[in-house]
Amino acid sequence: MKKRVFQPFLFVLASCAENQLIRYIEFLKTENEMLRRRVPKKRIFLKPKEKRLLLKLGNAVGPGLKDLITIVHFRTYQRWLQEKKSGKTPQKTGRPRTAQQMRELILRIAAETGWGYSRILVS
Repeated sequence: MKKRVFQPFLFVLASCAENQLIRYIEFLKTENEMLRRRVPKKRIFLKPKEKRLLLKLGNAVGPGLKDLITIVHFRTYQRWLQEKKSGKTPQKTGRPRTAQQMRELILRIAAETGWGYSRILVS
């Protein structure tokens, strides 16, 4: 009998806590959006350590993460999960490095002619 007396009270407390958490999340999302508008770059590159942390925390959030995640697109997050499960290492971004022979040739031309990189590039 005592359990039924406290059950509605606990339900009210639990719903208040949930509503408060929802307000916290809404506040933090809005704050995050305001800060993101001030970041000059449109794209943010995360370090592997930061990706692992997001994957860990996102796993704890569960399906609600789709509405919560803002730093990367949800599809990007899902791709990270697939890569983690398959054990595949992600590809490096950016242009491939200039071949060592090409670098040596450019340095040799510069030393012999006294030209700079931009003049060698045009020639």
